[in-house]
Amino acid sequence: MTSGIRRLVPVALVAGSLLLGGLVTGTGTARAQGSPEQIFTIDYSREPIPRGGWAVEGYVNNSSRYLVSGVRLRVQVLDASGQAVGEAFGWVYGNVPAGGRAYFTVSIPRRGADYRINVVSFTQNSVDAP
Repeated sequence: MTSGIRRLVPVALVAGSLLLGGLVTGTGTARAQGSPEQIFTIDYSREPIPRGGWAVEGYVNNSSRYLVSGVRLRVQVLDASGQAVGEAFGWVYGNVPAGGRAYFTVSIPRRGADYRINVVSFTQNSVDAP
């Protein structure tokens, strides 16, 4: 298995943006009241890291003007045919600044051929100055 960084764009919507006032459809500029797939992209390593088991690591990128926190992730472990064979949930460490990124690592139940990572929920905090 070759190691490398993969970019998952767009982030699949797992939970509707009911926390933020409803689902925004269409494409365009990311808005804070948009859905997770409009606001976040995820960079991750296909090669899991050993941590007394296995873990997936990477960065969540925030393209909105808002500082966000409490970013919860769902990681699906995929086999060679792309079928989910396991899943785990985890958190991004700390805040994700507007236009910035933050590191995450999520322990997974088993090693996979690839991973599907989705933002499940997050909290919008404040608008950062332009």
